[in-house]
Amino acid sequence: MSTPSPELQQVIRDLEAALGEETLAKGRLRVRLEIAQFLTSLLAPLLLALLWLPTGWAVSLRNALQANSTWWRTWLAVAVFAVSSRVFIHIPLAWFFEFRTENLLGTNRQTLGGWLGDEARQAAIDILTLSLLYLGLYLVFRHWPHLWLLGMSVIVILFVGILVLISPWLMRMQNKAEPLDDPELTTRLRQLFEHAGVPFGNISVLKTSEKSSTLGASLVPKGAGTEVVVTDTLLEAMTPEEVADVVAHELGHKVHHDWPKSIAVLGFALIVTLAAGYWAVQALGHWDGLQGATDVATLPILMLAASWGGKITQAGINAYLRRTEYAADRFALETTHRPDVFEKVMVMLARQNQTLPQPPAWIECCLRAHPSTAKRVLMARQWGKQHGGSPPDSSRP
Repeated sequence: MSTPSPELQQVIRDLEAALGEETLAKGRLRVRLEIAQFLTSLLAPLLLALLWLPTGWAVSLRNALQANSTWWRTWLAVAVFAVSSRVFIHIPLAWFFEFRTENLLGTNRQTLGGWLGDEARQAAIDILTLSLLYLGLYLVFRHWPHLWLLGMSVIVILFVGILVLISPWLMRMQNKAEPLDDPELTTRLRQLFEHAGVPFGNISVLKTSEKSSTLGASLVPKGAGTEVVVTDTLLEAMTPEEVADVVAHELGHKVHHDWPKSIAVLGFALIVTLAAGYWAVQALGHWDGLQGATDVATLPILMLAASWGGKITQAGINAYLRRTEYAADRFALETTHRPDVFEKVMVMLARQNQTLPQPPAWIECCLRAHPSTAKRVLMARQWGKQHGGSPPDSSRP
């Protein structure tokens, strides 16, 4: 990777001074844990496959349930695989890399019991949706073997569509939400929407402060308009001007149609990784009692290949997502004309979320969907020099 430019190096020094050594130390810890989590995510599906296949447990489960005979028996077998993966692999790793890590970083405010309750609810939804996905794939493999790629694509489109539809509900399932009681901020954000030409829905506040100190905001469809969803931690930490800057960034994604584009990219990547899984099953699916691609006992192979394929495509997806983030940042600057406020927001987010201003280049390339804080601040400073950074006129929010 190339050496950072002198301008970027200066921004990094400025941000490191602003954040302080405690935040930087926690940011370095977060990077080390990210690397460990990435490596573990490669090993976990391999371990699961080794537990199910060489031991003969997958074949024994298939035989015991007669899992290839009917669709509901196949679904039952898939559910057993999914539950075992969740209980013995995912939950222990989530405890370490989510609950324990956030405790170490000082951002967690949730008890272990509360976290386990949230994890159980999320697990139930994940097991249901993933088991339906894999059930659909095996039905395609059995009934349309010559059209498996087309059938797989249809299944993935349905799967992604369902996830998009239920995502606002999932967000509120984990955190209470209530309407914003701040007429001044509501008026400011409404003007921001009018300036961007986006229909305004309303503003909801997610009560995340009981669980975490991290900050967040998003826009979600609501009827004919668009709803602003902000965390109460964001409202507590930022001024109305800073909140408007955050929402302007999210509006950039809306105006640029980044959400449907990103969903399409992620859906295509999922089809590619599942296709790689199908080819792996075709190659290995007759090993040690397995009966080919139509045999649900091959699911550990399919899951392993899909997982590793996802890691391979991750760098490309992240590169695309970082481009959309840069574009949304530029939209926010062009809408608010406040690069100084943008920089304050970036520093605040880095401090609250305990992130380094500039992680190692390969970490940013392979594991991060957002540009580094330093690169975003550098872009804002360059924009300010080009445009003067003057405050907007009275017609602007």
